[in-house]
Amino acid sequence: MLVLSLSSLVARYNYPEQLAYYFEFITYLKYPVIAVLMVIEILLLVTIVKALWGARKLSGDPRIHMLEQYEGDNIYEKGSKEAKKLELALMFAHEPASWYYAIPRFSRNHVPAIANLHLWSAQWWHVSLVCVALVVATYASYLAIALWSETVAIVVATLVFYLIVMFIANYRVSKHYSVYLIKDTLMVNNSWWGMTVIPLSNIKQVETGSWTAASTKEQFHFGRGNANVKLTFVSEQKYYSGLATFIEPMDTLYLSVDDPSALHGICQLNTEQMGSEYITKKVL
Repeated sequence: MLVLSLSSLVARYNYPEQLAYYFEFITYLKYPVIAVLMVIEILLLVTIVKALWGARKLSGDPRIHMLEQYEGDNIYEKGSKEAKKLELALMFAHEPASWYYAIPRFSRNHVPAIANLHLWSAQWWHVSLVCVALVVATYASYLAIALWSETVAIVVATLVFYLIVMFIANYRVSKHYSVYLIKDTLMVNNSWWGMTVIPLSNIKQVETGSWTAASTKEQFHFGRGNANVKLTFVSEQKYYSGLATFIEPMDTLYLSVDDPSALHGICQLNTEQMGSEYITKKVL
């Protein structure tokens, strides 16, 4: 409808008078366009409120619970129906998850972090600069489009400013919830834009040391500076980035965290416990 509206507007004011007459309906078309946009925004608001109400008692990222909902062997088969459903569900789960993290009260039941990645996005000055840049971009986008179409200018400016929720979530995730353990799963958030969910049973080895960025450029390296934790997996894990629109396999992960000993101890202990439980079950 926006394409038709703008095309008709151009025709109305640029075509010869005998042709422009047939595009007079553009003066009335703006009302259904506004109505459709209002319906979309109301549906979006209802979806957010419902999702947040359902997530108010969660102890971790709503995206993890989405993974649990679609859990099964087929979700790791590329191109399978279950895998496609999971990708779509994860992409839409970022919306309630951004509000979940942006508002501290919603994440009050969140499990504590084991360690935190060294990230620029965890710094207060970073989120401050981003918020200022979003305000400037919102105002600039409105001024640039308003003379052409005020309706489109309001929509674009609103969408630009709406990103502030996601960037606040990015700051709080990076600062407080970058690496944590929930049930028997290790969650690693490479800021808000990338995540991986690793079952402890799939961690083959946990090592601490020092690995430079140059030596790990062929591998996944989360955090600034030299990595001090290396995770090796039994089988490939999935790394979801770009709001889960990109999914990449990885067999090794390097982390630069503030407390490598705590992460090493907890992962090693849980891995050993789960291994002993598996052996006991096999014997029984």
